[in-house]
Amino acid sequence: MPRLLSRYLLLEVLHPFAVSLMGFTSIVFSGRIMRLTEMMVVKGVGLTEIFKACLYLLPYLLVFTLPMAATVGIILALIRLSVDHEIIALKVSGLSFGQLFRPVLWFSLAISLATLILTVYGAPWARRQTQELLSEVVKRRADLGIQEQIFNNDFPGLMIYVHRVAGASGDLEGVFVYDKREQNNPHTVYARRGKLHYSQTQETLVLDLNEGLVIHWSPDANRQQTVEFKSYQLPLRLFDLQQKESRSEKEMTLTQLSQAIAETPPHSERHNRLLVEINQRFAMPFGAFLLCLLAMPLGMSPQQHGRVWGLIMGLTIFLVYYVIFTASWRLAVHGQVNPALAPWLSDLLFIGLAVYFWRRTIRELPLVTMPRRVQGWPFLRKKF
Repeated sequence: MPRLLSRYLLLEVLHPFAVSLMGFTSIVFSGRIMRLTEMMVVKGVGLTEIFKACLYLLPYLLVFTLPMAATVGIILALIRLSVDHEIIALKVSGLSFGQLFRPVLWFSLAISLATLILTVYGAPWARRQTQELLSEVVKRRADLGIQEQIFNNDFPGLMIYVHRVAGASGDLEGVFVYDKREQNNPHTVYARRGKLHYSQTQETLVLDLNEGLVIHWSPDANRQQTVEFKSYQLPLRLFDLQQKESRSEKEMTLTQLSQAIAETPPHSERHNRLLVEINQRFAMPFGAFLLCLLAMPLGMSPQQHGRVWGLIMGLTIFLVYYVIFTASWRLAVHGQVNPALAPWLSDLLFIGLAVYFWRRTIRELPLVTMPRRVQGWPFLRKKF
């Protein structure tokens, strides 16, 4: 009988969890796929590269949608059991809270473990593969970043205008470039002809310009310096590709993060980012477990609620957690909060909420008690 009940409760949770996971992932994925379409499909990249980019995007999205779907799934399942009075029947039959929700606890631990695998291995691997994929695309199709008679902003810190792009050869005619990558030294480049290619030695795109001018403006814009050239090379970085030596902390393994922390000067912004990254890879899985733990008392609240209420509550809980998590991350990067502690602030807050709600649930009390003066208000009298 215990195995039968555990299987029954687990199946009740798995169904809304699977539906929620598919729905949330599809919604979040649709926003990202539009950017991929704009960056890749419009520029003529094949379906194979698009499929790989979508595949590499999934681990990063599942880090957020997996805990969200688990929270909503547990709330919806327990609301269904409470509305149909099955929770009361199971408790009357002699089952304790520990026996009743043991399968849900195992499910919560499984979600936490899956999130841990994604944060430690899945998401960093996917980011590295994405960067390599974009690099390979650029190597094969260096001309993808340029469209004629359009101001191109695909290159960070640059604005490029090309009057004409030759179809087969890819030669450029009438090139205008505004370079603001150096804030103290912005300059403008005009050239009659140009050619875009990938440099194996520099591992970046290079724009070769011929017969043109380079105009440097003074900070007060009252003076200018003009240099005429016959040949001029301008290095570019399409899609903001990262070089191996300047790899983002989100792409590093735990070993690389630990080594980078030891080599980076303390209290610098880079050091803070590394500390936040290595801590949040463990704080997020623990937060996923806390969200599932908090969803249990919300789902079996003594008050009768519908599925819409459960969906709203699940999304609200995750939104509050994510807002606190993001705010603490930003404060830690700028040194206003201890970077090693910042990723755990939302977990500490939700530990307190989970303990408070569980204590009231075991005593079969309402989760939130309104003051008597508030309960006497006419428009709240029916609810409380």
